[in-house]
Amino acid sequence: MTAERGWAQAHRWVILAVLVALAIAGIVTYRWAQRNAEADRKADQLTTELRAAGLRVPASHDTITNVLGADGGVICADPASAMRKAIVDTQLVNGAASVGQRPIIGEVDLVTGTVTVLEVYCPDKVDAFRDMVADYQLDTVSNN
Repeated sequence: MTAERGWAQAHRWVILAVLVALAIAGIVTYRWAQRNAEADRKADQLTTELRAAGLRVPASHDTITNVLGADGGVICADPASAMRKAIVDTQLVNGAASVGQRPIIGEVDLVTGTVTVLEVYCPDKVDAFRDMVADYQLDTVSNN
């Protein structure tokens, strides 16, 4: 009787451990599916808004969901930070290096695209970004 009781008790713990593992896996899968559905919804919204603004849309829907996720990823971390300003500033130059580098009149689509992403993923940070780029000289300078 003692051997059977030990065997049954061991199986009880194994069954309990399996049930706990399945419960944890179910919760993680459910949360991932929720985030994935939200990321898909926001990617669809971004695609629609980029097209409406006349901007190019990434070729793959998966690219948007993988890069921006459900929360906007790194672009929403602090879009008006000094580092982000430095990155935008380096995109608004003539392409030369060192002493030949000069600021230019930038393409308005650069800011429009960023604002569109911010409006979809983190609308509370749009004004800070607009304030950061308010003094830039922007115009339609290319023929898309």
